[in-house]
Order: sequence, then C-alpha cells, then structure tokens
Amino acid sequence: MTGTTAAKTATLFTPETANRALPYVRAVVEDLVEACARLRQTGEGRAIDDSKRAARETIARVRRELEAVGVEVKQEETGLLDFPGELDGRRVYFCWKRGEERVAFWHDIEAGERGRKPLPPSVAPTENAPR
Repeated sequence: MTGTTAAKTATLFTPETANRALPYVRAVVEDLVEACARLRQTGEGRAIDDSKRAARETIARVRRELEAVGVEVKQEETGLLDFPGELDGRRVYFCWKRGEERVAFWHDIEAGERGRKPLPPSVAPTENAPR
C-alpha cells in the first residue's frame, strides 16, 4: 500500500485507540506471520500445495480484517502495521510491529518505517495502557 491510503481512510486513530485495538490486532497478526512462513515452505506435492493455498487465503483474510478496522499492513512477514492518525494537526501513521508491547512510534505518511520516531511525551502511551 502507498502512503496515499491514509488520506482516503475514514478511520483515524490516536495512540490510545491504537493501543486499545492491539489485543485483536496481535491475534490476527500472528495468523498473518504464520501464513507467510507456510508460504516459504519448500518441497513438492499436494500437501505443500494445499498448505500454500491455505496460507494465501489466510493472508488475504487477515489483510481484509485489518483493513476493515482501518489498520494498514505494511510488511506481512514481520507484522509491521500502520494506524492512520493525526499528530500536531497533520496526518501521520502510528506504527506498531509484532513483538512490541504497544504503539509507541509514529512516522510521516511518506517516511515509512525508516522514519519511525518515538511518540512525543504529550501523546505517548502510559504504563497503564493496554498491552
């Protein structure tokens, strides 16, 4: 997906609402990452073909589920996601990757993962935020 998707989406998250969505997001991202691993399987035969077909179906389903709640999948294999939002009056992405405790980073729409910065203290999640 490109950075222009955030400009079109109706769902805008705050760091707080993105963190509240994490219990659900974590569960489906696990399915996504596992399906990607199955796609990398080597070998031949019907069982491998069936496993890869099921993996592709899982990836498509998970992408649809995440997109339905406004979350953008950036890297399927690592579980890197962006939550469209606003910071200081401009559109940004709040960024989360599988394994992180909470949404604690952001980046400009065009910057991508390399532009990840810690959330400013004024909007950073507190220790009591959902994990």
